[in-house]
Amino acid sequence: MSSSGLNRMVPSNCNETLSSRRNALMFQRLYSSPSDESSVVFGESEGDREQLHCRRSDLLHEELLKLGVDTEDFQRLRMASDPYTISEKGYDPHFGKSAIKTFRTFLNPKQPDSSKEMASIAAKRTAIQIDFLSRRHRSRAAEYVRCVDDERKSRRTFPLALVLDNLRSAANVGSIFRSADAAGVSEIITIGYTPRPFGSGSHKLAKSALGAENVVPTSHFANVQEAMTYLRSEGYSMIVGMETTAQSQPHTEVNYNREGKGTAVMLGNEVTGINTDIMPYLDCVVEIPMFGAKNSLNVAACAPVVLYEILRQWNYDNS
Repeated sequence: MSSSGLNRMVPSNCNETLSSRRNALMFQRLYSSPSDESSVVFGESEGDREQLHCRRSDLLHEELLKLGVDTEDFQRLRMASDPYTISEKGYDPHFGKSAIKTFRTFLNPKQPDSSKEMASIAAKRTAIQIDFLSRRHRSRAAEYVRCVDDERKSRRTFPLALVLDNLRSAANVGSIFRSADAAGVSEIITIGYTPRPFGSGSHKLAKSALGAENVVPTSHFANVQEAMTYLRSEGYSMIVGMETTAQSQPHTEVNYNREGKGTAVMLGNEVTGINTDIMPYLDCVVEIPMFGAKNSLNVAACAPVVLYEILRQWNYDNS
């Protein structure tokens, strides 16, 4: 391909290669109202396609600059998106194939932009996607970054269980499953309408659990009384409730029991908390100290705080 042909495909600077008059005319053709009889359907000629390429390139450049992608990197990305300018089609070690493919797709849309606003929105969305894909590519390429699960690694578990008393949010429950897997929880017990794997809310739960719901054993009970009976019969020597009450102790000042099957930690509903009928039967109630205006943390945030405090007391490490 001749150098002039290459320049038409990948102009060095769209604003410099077009006169101000051509820009004004093309802007009118690109973004005129569909109801305007003088509007021209874009994409009918090679010149129109070049103008669309230029305009979308400028919009995407602006959005990527906001995300920290400088002009030099943008030019590098644009060159990588053109198979005529590189020996290895569609690849650059800084961005990766997925980001380059996204860039190329944006510059060469199947349909013209219906308005300037829609083009700007698409540019912003695409810039965010390119930034994410390129960061993911570099993270996976870095040998020192552990950003994927090791399928050879087996779970290490401790004498520790979580009890979820009528939680309503599947996102919260999924997050708790992930924390439970990380902290080596032996099992999770769900009660009532709490979303659970292979049950109510399982699809939404899986979005935040990211597979942890498949590796942490779980049981379900219709009510909290049945769950308490199960815990005692299974040999849990300590059942701890997490709740903000006048009798609650700071979670760091309680000695958690490892005897038998160990300690079970109960978390209550996001609004009403733990069932008050069951509190007299708990061995103790703990709370996380609050220093802000709100009374408590989100239930999914509470779980790992207490779980890792228990492991700290038991002197478990990651060796």
